[in-house]
Amino acid sequence: MHLIDLYKKKSFVFSIEIFPPKTKKGEEKLKAMLGEFKSCTPDYISVTYGAGGSSRENTHELAAHINNDLGVPAMAHLTCVSHSVKEIEKVLTKLKTSCIENVMALRGDPPAGTDHFVQTKDGFQYASELIEVIKDHSEFGICAAGYPEGHVENLDKEDDKRHLHEKITAGAEFIVTQFFLDNTYFLQWRDQLRKEGISVPLVAGILPPASWKAIKYMSDMCGVSIPNDLAQDLKKNVNNPEVSRQIGFDHVERQIEELLSEEVDGVHLYALNHSETVKRLGSKLKDASRKSIKSLAN
Repeated sequence: MHLIDLYKKKSFVFSIEIFPPKTKKGEEKLKAMLGEFKSCTPDYISVTYGAGGSSRENTHELAAHINNDLGVPAMAHLTCVSHSVKEIEKVLTKLKTSCIENVMALRGDPPAGTDHFVQTKDGFQYASELIEVIKDHSEFGICAAGYPEGHVENLDKEDDKRHLHEKITAGAEFIVTQFFLDNTYFLQWRDQLRKEGISVPLVAGILPPASWKAIKYMSDMCGVSIPNDLAQDLKKNVNNPEVSRQIGFDHVERQIEELLSEEVDGVHLYALNHSETVKRLGSKLKDASRKSIKSLAN
């Protein structure tokens, strides 16, 4: 099943993103945790892709486990980093063999130890080029990334938006955004794209801040704004991790409430492999997903 079919059938879709651990012990711990994630009945789970080969094989194995053993649709991430066209073809063949039918196509971050993206010989410069190759394999549903505040590496917001249009033209069936902490950026971005004729589902990426240090690092790395009141509350509790986590959860719960009232196409929860995140937020998102089925039945 292509995931776009879920977005066509439901007015709201709830999904979770995880990353493959680097050790066998970590992998087994996560697999045990995935049973808890499944109880929140996400519509699908996506698995990230390690840069420079750091966890690529684990992405395939974990996605296959989710898809085939847990019975939850899985979306495997795939990036341009350090891949030639022939290598991408091999990865797609392997995914197909494991009955994984959905791929998130990304340019990808530079490998660890480097500060800028370099196109691989016989590889891709942009995600849109990767999408074109994946599109040749009709077996795959295709997702791409969107950036409500613009990509951190592209200061030209109009150029950044042009790249998004190119990804959709190339074959991206829906868009999942980078995380954001201020809904205003997402809602303005969504509404503008709708005015420009973009009709594919635009899914909100949500990440609960765990601490001031953690969210400041993520903010700087991704070019995401931190609302002043959230920043001040986290700074005041920089030495109190429990209170900081509560502040973060309270913030994203308010985000989710507003996004649901704005009738977003879906929420993609960046769980970072934390069971507490899924437990705290999964119930509300699960209920919203279930209600979307009822509303369509009526």
